[in-house]
Amino acid sequence: MAEGNPNEVVTWDVEIPNGHKVLFKLKVYRLDVVKRTFDPLEYNTQCRTIPTSWEIELKYERVQEVYGTYTFSVKLRRNDTSEHRVKASLYVSFYDVDDEPAFKPISAIKDRMVHDDGLQGPLDGELQCTSDNILPALLREVVAVEVCIRIQNCHTGTDW
Repeated sequence: MAEGNPNEVVTWDVEIPNGHKVLFKLKVYRLDVVKRTFDPLEYNTQCRTIPTSWEIELKYERVQEVYGTYTFSVKLRRNDTSEHRVKASLYVSFYDVDDEPAFKPISAIKDRMVHDDGLQGPLDGELQCTSDNILPALLREVVAVEVCIRIQNCHTGTDW
């Protein structure tokens, strides 16, 4: 089931000092029941110095072998052909009906990314939801997933 179509995604694009930031907020329903494969999200920085393009893949599913265990995987890939290095940061947050964080976000940072490089969150890009860290019952409360990407060091050129 694909959920990330433009009708269900709210996007904010902001230029920050020495870079760019984009936020995607996706509506979700009952993460504890259904496997979710979101349509890939795309982001082009439109930077005047080093324009870059990116694809974000999100997937959520129950681990069949272990009752009450779920994985949320996130991958960021740079798609442009430039060899210019940039810093990329990825944050994925989960919100309840009151727009409060439901649990700790996934985050990852890579200091030097060139074309075709990839970035994943911790645990090989997967958030493991088990009774040890996130109660599966909390997944019922999640109504939105927010993806934040920061691309930095693109305004300074290549020698850093």
